[in-house]
Amino acid sequence: MALTMRSLQIILLLVVLCLCNLFASADVSKYKGDNYTIVCAAPQADALGVYLYRRSSVQRQLFYYFFSTGKLTQHDDLKSRFRVKNDKRTLTVEIFNLQLEDTGAYWCACTVVSQCGKCEMKESGVLLLIQEPPEIILASSKSTKSSGMNDLLIPVTALTAGSVLLLILLVLGVWLVPKVKKMIRSEREEEKRSSSEVYEVMTIPRRK
Repeated sequence: MALTMRSLQIILLLVVLCLCNLFASADVSKYKGDNYTIVCAAPQADALGVYLYRRSSVQRQLFYYFFSTGKLTQHDDLKSRFRVKNDKRTLTVEIFNLQLEDTGAYWCACTVVSQCGKCEMKESGVLLLIQEPPEIILASSKSTKSSGMNDLLIPVTALTAGSVLLLILLVLGVWLVPKVKKMIRSEREEEKRSSSEVYEVMTIPRRK
C-alpha cells in the first residue's frame, strides 16, 4: 500500500512538472473563446504556396494557400474559424473562437515546383496555449447576474408588501369599523338608560 501511494505521488509530481513546463514554454497564452492572429512571412520568390501546420498530440495540416490562384484549401471544420489574408505573399491568419483543442505548436512552410527542392521562409512558429477563463471572471459574471436578480426582487417585494398592507386595511375598514361603531353606540345607550333610571329614582316622592 505504501509503495502504491509513493508511486501515485511520483506520477502526480511528474504531471505537475510537465504542466509547469508547458506554461513556461508557451509563447502565447489565450483564453477559450478569444481570437488570435498568426503571420506567415513571405517565402522565397519562386514558392508556389504556403502551408500552416499545427502539432499537439499529432501533426495536422490546417490549410494550404496557392499563390497563383489565391485558392485556400482547408478542412470543413475550420472554415468558420479561420480567415486568411494575402499581402504581398505575407499571409495573415486569423483564428476565431479559440478552443482548448487548438493548443499546440503552429508553423508555416512553403512549397516549390521541385518536390526535392527546399523552400525557404523566415521562422514563423509559435506555441499557443489555450486555457479555461479564470474562476474570478466566471464568479464575477455569476455575481452580476445574481445582483441583477436581487435588484429586480427589491421592487417586487415592496409591491407585494404594499398590496398585503392595503388588503389588511381594507378588511379592517369593512369588518372592524362597523363593530367599533356599534359597540360605542351600545355603550352610549347604556349610559343614557342608567342616567334615566337614576333620575326616576330621585324624582319619586318619599312616603311620610
